[in-house]
Amino acid sequence: MKRRILLAFLVLAAPLAAVNVTGSNTLVHIADGGQWTTTFSLVNLDTSTASYTLNFYADDGTPLSLGIVGSGTASVVTGALAVNGSAVLQTTGGGSVRQGWARLTSSQKVGAQAIFKSHVAGQQDSEAAVQIDLASRAFTVAFDNSNGYFTGVAVANTDNLNPATIVATFHDATGAEIGAPVTVTTLKPLGHIAVLLNQTLPASFGQRGTVQITCVSFCSIAGLGLRFNPAGPFTSTTAFGL
Repeated sequence: MKRRILLAFLVLAAPLAAVNVTGSNTLVHIADGGQWTTTFSLVNLDTSTASYTLNFYADDGTPLSLGIVGSGTASVVTGALAVNGSAVLQTTGGGSVRQGWARLTSSQKVGAQAIFKSHVAGQQDSEAAVQIDLASRAFTVAFDNSNGYFTGVAVANTDNLNPATIVATFHDATGAEIGAPVTVTTLKPLGHIAVLLNQTLPASFGQRGTVQITCVSFCSIAGLGLRFNPAGPFTSTTAFGL
């Protein structure tokens, strides 16, 4: 039962990150609805007005429509930031959960951050944020599946045209490989997935170490880690690009 609850947290959590970008950048995991809302903060770090586009994608790679406070429902949000200006976009929440990832595009330097918040009746709200990087072919996450803790990973396929076959390779704290590499799934173009690592490789249960997530052949992915405390709280963890 506890594993099912933790997996639900992973699927619904929406961590994104603060990063300095020019061009296109990936915000790996978003969700809205149920107990979750997400707040995006955008900051102009350039010396001229900065235009931006924020695209939302669902797990299957199709456009994901989200309710944005004051802006209605949309799968694409555009705007312009004055020099030293900023903007805050907050999802509206609601009954049904919507999950996926986001792409931020700008020809100027724009800082982006998103904070995901959990609202559970009778409990204090929990918030978390995570740093992200540009997409690559591989990344590494430190995991802790010991003493009741669980680690999860979210992955976004940032390629518009090509599917991405995702492979996970686990190592323990000594660097020794745990089991054989596991083919997790094949993501559709612009697709997304979130998984608990101890379910991807049961042999990692009770262990600490690292997992390297790679994609096969020509591909482009981005990811992040999520660490779950057995008492309920959670936090995001860094995915180190390779």
